[in-house]
Amino acid sequence: MSETLLPRNQEYYDRLAAYVTDAIGVDGKAAEETMAEIHADLLQAQANGISAADYFGHDPKTIGNQLVATLPHLTWQDWLRFAVITWAISFLVFAWRYIFNGLSRVPLGTAAVLAIILPVGVLVGMAVYRSGTFTRKKFRDSGIVVLIVCQTMLLPVSDLFPKFGRVVIPPTALAVIGFGMALVLIGFGIWLGMHSWVFAALCSVFATLFALPAADALGTLPGWWGRLLIPGMFLLFMLIIRGGDALWPAKWQAKAGD
Repeated sequence: MSETLLPRNQEYYDRLAAYVTDAIGVDGKAAEETMAEIHADLLQAQANGISAADYFGHDPKTIGNQLVATLPHLTWQDWLRFAVITWAISFLVFAWRYIFNGLSRVPLGTAAVLAIILPVGVLVGMAVYRSGTFTRKKFRDSGIVVLIVCQTMLLPVSDLFPKFGRVVIPPTALAVIGFGMALVLIGFGIWLGMHSWVFAALCSVFATLFALPAADALGTLPGWWGRLLIPGMFLLFMLIIRGGDALWPAKWQAKAGD
């Protein structure tokens, strides 16, 4: 029996899997396990000469809704944990963007409000995108929606939103937070163990965005030295991530559990 699905069957499965796993509130692990079982069923059906559409039906959206209804959903504790984590991350992103733009008094009140709006907007965008999973001609992973929503909301909304709750953050605190977040991102890149220069470069970009204001707060950016420090940080972080994920024991990396 073939271990891969034919293109038409694979597309049917990919759309169904995206519709199920992207359902808001569904237990992600349970959804993935269910779709793995369905993938095995489709392989068996294909071996018997039955297409995915004939096996599951020509209305995959109905099948998807039935699957979602049977899957376990997040509890209120899960939602609370999700809300706290997403708010904290969004708050840090907005606050640090104001810092990166050189504001001496950071509008933490504005960042706190935007940190509520952004996750809600992302969830709404993903829900709208998910509704057209079976109707759009070209299928794309919903992850692109997150990027689009973040870009379309993060830049204009944070610039136009009224600034309030302004606070002066001491240079020492900026340095600790900035370099601390850079180290977290570097460690995250090593832990994931992607073994990719592209991924290492992506993590390095974000780590540099955190480290630059921290270095500026310590007065290390003025002059020619400061101009060299920017690409130097990026290259150094990328090499650390790329070297770390190659040398770090695989059993301690995320991919070891796949």
